[in-house]
Amino acid sequence: MATWIVVADAAKARIFQQDSAKDPAEEVHTLVHSEARTRSAALTSDSPGAQSNGGSGTHGMTEKVSPREAEDQRFARDVIHQVRHALNENRIRQFYMAAPPHFLGLLRGAMDERVSKALAGDLDKNLSRASADEACAAFKPRLS
Repeated sequence: MATWIVVADAAKARIFQQDSAKDPAEEVHTLVHSEARTRSAALTSDSPGAQSNGGSGTHGMTEKVSPREAEDQRFARDVIHQVRHALNENRIRQFYMAAPPHFLGLLRGAMDERVSKALAGDLDKNLSRASADEACAAFKPRLS
């Protein structure tokens, strides 16, 4: 079975497949998250409402997660969904991933136990614009 190398940031994810350590990797999926380039103000349709509590002030409804963060989390789930789908169809046996530290944390947070067990290694580095050879080279000592 093949190995995937997932390189991503909040705007784009590229998935390379390598059938064996000796074979060249080829790009098999590209996911683009256009909302990552959208201004935060445009991601919300309305500002939080305010309620009067009968006292001297008002309390606005507060968001637990910013709209930008919610979009980044959604994209991380989409990326991990691709990996989970490949695992469930037995197209891959393991995967590696590289992403900037914050987005790497979101990717890890989107994993279930099955996906976590298939993760052979990760790297907190933005390789989303790297070539297939560069992405593989970042994991070369660990690729097997």
